[in-house]
Amino acid sequence: MNTQLIADAVRNSRGLDEATVWDRLFAFWFRRLVYTQIWEDPEADLAALRLPVGSTIVTISSGGCNALSYLTARPAQVYAVDLNEAHLSLLNLKLAGLRGFSSYAEFWQFFGEAASISNTGLYLERLRPLLDAETRAYWDKCNVLGRPRHAYFTDGFYRHGMLGRFIGLAHLLAKLARIDLAALLNGKADAPERIQALDRLHRLFHSPLARLITGTPALLFSLGIPPQQRALLGADAPLNEVLHERLLRLINGHPNATNYFAWQALHRSYPGPGDACLPPYLQRSQFERMRDGAGLIIPVHANLRQFLEALPAREVDAVVLLDSQDWMASEEIRALWNAIDRTGSEDVRVIFRTAGRESPLENEELAPLRQIWRRDEERSATGFTRDRSGIYGGFHCYKRR
Repeated sequence: MNTQLIADAVRNSRGLDEATVWDRLFAFWFRRLVYTQIWEDPEADLAALRLPVGSTIVTISSGGCNALSYLTARPAQVYAVDLNEAHLSLLNLKLAGLRGFSSYAEFWQFFGEAASISNTGLYLERLRPLLDAETRAYWDKCNVLGRPRHAYFTDGFYRHGMLGRFIGLAHLLAKLARIDLAALLNGKADAPERIQALDRLHRLFHSPLARLITGTPALLFSLGIPPQQRALLGADAPLNEVLHERLLRLINGHPNATNYFAWQALHRSYPGPGDACLPPYLQRSQFERMRDGAGLIIPVHANLRQFLEALPAREVDAVVLLDSQDWMASEEIRALWNAIDRTGSEDVRVIFRTAGRESPLENEELAPLRQIWRRDEERSATGFTRDRSGIYGGFHCYKRR
């Protein structure tokens, strides 16, 4: 079921007769755990949405970071929908942690630090009994060496997953290029060691090796970039240059002392417990709200459009599409927005990101949708400016005309 849902989504990006070998390989690749942390900033989302208390939110789940973080807006419910069962298993594990752990310290140790050998005991004694059969089977599954997946939390969870391993490869290349990642993360802007590190980073991204990596679709699958999105990302310039520009925005656009995305990119971990540099669901001050609101999170394994079509009319106040439309052909986008139109309340807001700068709704082929929906320029700019991850070309907020 999992594989078929993802294969159908990738197929919808082109059409059955146009699907390439790369599309099929990506569908196979993407059924794994890709994201141990979601790379869209939930605080930017909430700043753009400005939701009233008691809203109903539908979001793509990914690793569940944002679905949980939206609890800070005091919603009535949050539907976390995903094609990827690995990502839903991660969300379910976090929900079990909120129910099963007795303190913030335990929750932080398991999901924040995520690198303690004693997490095996926490999983077996506190989490595993609370999991449904499918989630338990996912985290209990062993690799060829007999090591279960829940052991990821004993040696650095954020170093696992397809993206985590890709970042590990990038760190190895940075080491070979003598790039001081600590200087990039913590150094002052005018510090000589940081300027030197930025210069070496520029040379690495403009090297033949970087052009080879960014020119091979399969090597970008670990970034969660399907073939269709890769074309959008590199539309304006060579892909190695685009990725270099996005990385600079990530590490220079906001103070790294409060940018946990920069910490994950350059340090592969969070700086520590507390409130200053963590996703909201991991912050100490939000822990009780997360525990109290965990029952409002509803994980759903489904195609997002089909899920929306099954909901009652005028049910939803906010829809968070992440970057999913970058995968889609115009026909599928049109069907998705028709479903949102039926399911959304009168004041529904829809937000999403794009690899390129432009929204797909501004294309001439989708002009009929603009008779119903209009881009909110102010809220879109707010979301783009506030998004600390810095890896997307566009942030878009739409509302009814």
